[in-house]
Amino acid sequence: MGVRRSSRRSRGRATLSLCSVLFLAGAALGAESRFSISPYFDTGYSDNIFWDRSRVGDLILSPGLDVDFGTNSWKLFLNADGQVYRDNDYLNSILVSGGASFFKVFSPRTSLFVSPEFSLTRYSDSVSFLDTAVPGITIGVKHALSARVFSRVGLGFRYSNYLNEDSYDRFRLAAFLELSAFLPTQTTLRFTLGMNYLLFPHIDVASATSTGFPPPLGAGYDTAPHHRPSHSSFPISPSNNEAIVDLALLQPHVIVRLAQGLGFKTGIVAEIMYRKNRDPLQGIQALAASEWTLEQTDEDFFWQGTRFSVGIKTESLLGLEIAVDLAFFKKEYPGIEALDLDGIPIQPLSYRSDSLAQANARIAKKLRTFSLYVNAGYRHNKSNDLYFQYDLYTISGGVEFSI
Repeated sequence: MGVRRSSRRSRGRATLSLCSVLFLAGAALGAESRFSISPYFDTGYSDNIFWDRSRVGDLILSPGLDVDFGTNSWKLFLNADGQVYRDNDYLNSILVSGGASFFKVFSPRTSLFVSPEFSLTRYSDSVSFLDTAVPGITIGVKHALSARVFSRVGLGFRYSNYLNEDSYDRFRLAAFLELSAFLPTQTTLRFTLGMNYLLFPHIDVASATSTGFPPPLGAGYDTAPHHRPSHSSFPISPSNNEAIVDLALLQPHVIVRLAQGLGFKTGIVAEIMYRKNRDPLQGIQALAASEWTLEQTDEDFFWQGTRFSVGIKTESLLGLEIAVDLAFFKKEYPGIEALDLDGIPIQPLSYRSDSLAQANARIAKKLRTFSLYVNAGYRHNKSNDLYFQYDLYTISGGVEFSI
């Protein structure tokens, strides 16, 4: 079993973290700054909330509040958001997040930016192992190489601190070097070279039939109509039965982005990314076994391969904001065995490989102090691991007020 922390210690950390976020907001209230507050309410339905073969559908309600402060040299934000599931209420959650961006100009060409941020997520007791406090900070320098060419170099740090489950804890370092060119033809070219580094500071004692992690959601709960045993192929040392986990994952990546303006109200963006894992993923099967869990914790760094995306956004039709995005992924998970629906490695032995296509659309209309919007999405995933061969659609709509 994973290491459980005392509830008193968890509550103390959570309270301290939340107070830190509220302190940022309170500090800004005392300063002369631009201020906005935006309550919103969103309701939507997905026919596959776990993004796998379990095909559990549900209606989700999402009330929330955004608060922003800012001047020319700094910005602060605070957000509170709830997720309420109609049928799977054990997934209900509350997210509170906050952060800041500070800018310091050293010269007409060079400036420093610092962006601390924090989030706190709490779930029901059934999935309390996902309760997470995540502090992070990004520091970088922006430099104008010429009137139209700019560079940015920076380093980001984030620690995912699972309040009740040490096994999931992880550090993430992200370094990046970015070059951007702004051309007279309303064209922007951007080239990014980066590196993700993940470090897992805890190793659990495990038997040959236990991963040391809670089961992946969607594959082990009574609410899911289909059950497949969770991944249990941790490498086991025959001498002491300890799980041998490669704690460090290094992942270089490159991104090329092209943005083209079409007048003042329409733009097209295309982007291609390639990334490569320097080491196999053996030892983290339980983490990669739940796409839903990774999405909730904003982690998408395990697969290697290529992503291509293209999007168009316009405000030229009847005053509506219309956006359409298409994306195609070729994902590989080296070191994670592809399993059949009974949780047995397929033969001949191969690693999981996915092809994903997805489309999203948004229509919004601003009416004085509030906006109405409708979102729709579709995703089709093909995988040699049949548990992750699925389709899903989502549709949602809501209203946002600006005060």
